[in-house]
Amino acid sequence: MPQHPPPSPLLLIDLDHTLVERDGGADAWAPAFCAAHGLPAEAAPTVFGLFLTDRSPAGFTRIAAHYGLPRSGTALWEEHVAHEAARTHLIPGVPEALAALRAAGWTIAVVTNGCTDIQRAKLARTGLLPAVDTVCVSEEAGARKPAPAIFHLAATRLGRTLTPADWMAGNNPATDLRGAHATGLRSIWITPSPPPPLPPSHPTPTHTAPDTPTAAALLLSLPH
Repeated sequence: MPQHPPPSPLLLIDLDHTLVERDGGADAWAPAFCAAHGLPAEAAPTVFGLFLTDRSPAGFTRIAAHYGLPRSGTALWEEHVAHEAARTHLIPGVPEALAALRAAGWTIAVVTNGCTDIQRAKLARTGLLPAVDTVCVSEEAGARKPAPAIFHLAATRLGRTLTPADWMAGNNPATDLRGAHATGLRSIWITPSPPPPLPPSHPTPTHTAPDTPTAAALLLSLPH
């Protein structure tokens, strides 16, 4: 009977605050949007609120209609996607960490909640797309972490089935740790050291690490 080699070790990994950081908070683009389109600065909270109700070209169509802006919702959305990508930067050491994992035979999938256009633009701008094997974004997946469906879809895109030997790494215990636990994966919580206490409803991670490069070094040190 032919012997099949074991599958490569698999890491599912979060994007925001795990591989990349964003300059400013989630609403930091709204004042710049107002300035660029001739709106008063005090309109920024309303613009952000309208955006939160519909993060899409249709949502920006409503913003344009609300303020009588001459540009289409699609054009405003594309401007927003570019703005979000422009204020995203790599966490130091991440490219080297991913390269070391892949050189050691690891398969890597980014699993992230968010808008597909924005998350993929972040990956493209920071040069991470060639550094991973697949990307699974909640909007396109039709499921958000911690739902197991998004983790399984990432594995399916790699032609694989998840096993208890696979890993999930991320900074958010509510989505990354709970999702890993619900899916039967081992987990690494990216969190400052010493880690803050977890709520009782959150599972205990398999390991913790202060950053992604440290998490990668930990994975590389483990037997497979």
